[in-house]
Amino acid sequence: GSLHARAARARTAAAVNAAVGRRVAVAALLIATGNVFSRLLGLVREPVIAAIFGATGNADALEVAMRIPQLVQELVVGGAVAGALIPIFSELSNDDAQLRRAFSTVLATVALALLGTVIVMVVLAEQLVGVAAPGLPAETRELAVVMTRITLPAVLFLGISAVTMARLYARDRFAFPAFSTASLNATFIVLALGLTPIVGPPGVALGFLAGAGMHLAIQIPGLLRDRVGLVRPQWRENPAFRRVLVLYAPVAAGLVFSQVLVVVDTNLASRTGEGSLAIMRFATRLQQFPLGLVASAIALAFLPALSRVAPASARLLPAATEFKATLVLACKLALLLIVPTTVVFTVLSTPLIRVVYERGAFDAAATGLAGTALLIYAVQLPLTALDQLFIFAFYATKNTVTPVLVGVVGGLVYLATALGLVAPLGVFGLITANTVQNSFHALVLGWLLWRRLHGFGDRAVGWFVVKVAVAGALAALVAVLLREIVIAGIETDGRAGWATLLLATAGALLAYAALLTVLRVRELAEVARLGRRLSRRLRGGG
Repeated sequence: GSLHARAARARTAAAVNAAVGRRVAVAALLIATGNVFSRLLGLVREPVIAAIFGATGNADALEVAMRIPQLVQELVVGGAVAGALIPIFSELSNDDAQLRRAFSTVLATVALALLGTVIVMVVLAEQLVGVAAPGLPAETRELAVVMTRITLPAVLFLGISAVTMARLYARDRFAFPAFSTASLNATFIVLALGLTPIVGPPGVALGFLAGAGMHLAIQIPGLLRDRVGLVRPQWRENPAFRRVLVLYAPVAAGLVFSQVLVVVDTNLASRTGEGSLAIMRFATRLQQFPLGLVASAIALAFLPALSRVAPASARLLPAATEFKATLVLACKLALLLIVPTTVVFTVLSTPLIRVVYERGAFDAAATGLAGTALLIYAVQLPLTALDQLFIFAFYATKNTVTPVLVGVVGGLVYLATALGLVAPLGVFGLITANTVQNSFHALVLGWLLWRRLHGFGDRAVGWFVVKVAVAGALAALVAVLLREIVIAGIETDGRAGWATLLLATAGALLAYAALLTVLRVRELAEVARLGRRLSRRLRGGG
């Protein structure tokens, strides 16, 4: 009996790898490509703002004017996409009539709620700016109010765009939403440069507003191809809409709690000396790049597939072999890609900081501090990548409560660790506490998911993890050796820079891929094939 069961699980896993794997993994690569463009344009956007405003009150006014709408959008609909909309829309993706009713009702609800919110906030913009930034000088505060009134309507565009994005993801149409954020950044950059000489500082705010509109507009062709078809909203007799509200309520509560932790973290960091907040920001921005490129892309691409194969009842999860196989495939791809990134970000954290940031007022001392911060942050990358998949697996099974509860406990772990380490270690104690918090969340959530599923149904997972870990260790060793050789022989000033980063990274990746090939890790060849397929798709060849 057990032999037949194992054979059946193996056949199921093979079928998932063949059918779901290729389609969803191509989608993950599409999303990752969109994230790359978005991040690169984001790196261009910051110097553009710096060039227009410099370190002046105008830049402070813009920061306030962008933070307020982004905070509102994140709290109102930010977590709804993954936590409620994609799982429900994916479940209804084969029933056009029900999907159309659910989509129309959610879209109308979000549009009306955000429209009312925007109108009230535009009227109260002066008071909002006073609460958000009470220390601004009078002239800067007036400009911040003007800019805030310009940027607030972006909340409406971004909220509607989030709903349309969820529908497109649920229908496996990933290309248009994948590049929506890149289109926002591109529009922002062009209009900020074009309008500021004409209308002054508010031109940058207008660029942000237009970028939010483009974030929505770029998805319209995808909606038209999907024959979206809007119908009259149905609030009373619409079980799908009620389920969206039920699923999103815990996510919203978790977002509020996370914002409180951000305030606490900022408060503690401000007490650890000048430049601490900047060090955390610079290191965090770099750490977020591979997470967006690998973890978020894979998680978003697999969420619709997980939602479609998730059983209707939690009691049926232990027997959900297709769900388990899909989740295991996603975790394998995430680990396969995030481990070499972790090696680069830990072993080469200081040269990475130097190459990206060290210029002007950002000197060698700042590089050393930010490099240490990045090293501590980077240790958590594999667990953080898996954590996103674990969260989405719970979301796919229509369980948004468990991730939030684990997040609350994780927040308490952060507070205990931070308060214990901030005195002896300063800002690095806070960074360590953040790493402990995220790692704790991943380990606990993974353990709860394993118990909920009665195991992941694939005994080969353990060997896969061992092989990837061994390959990662070899890559780290090669990176360390090449780092020291290049610093001693090529870098003219004896400090790690471009040459160290490029040569050590190339050597580490080659060693990693070579050992995985020797160990016969099949998923490596699959990633290479998917890369070639995506390249042809982007060129229009299929």
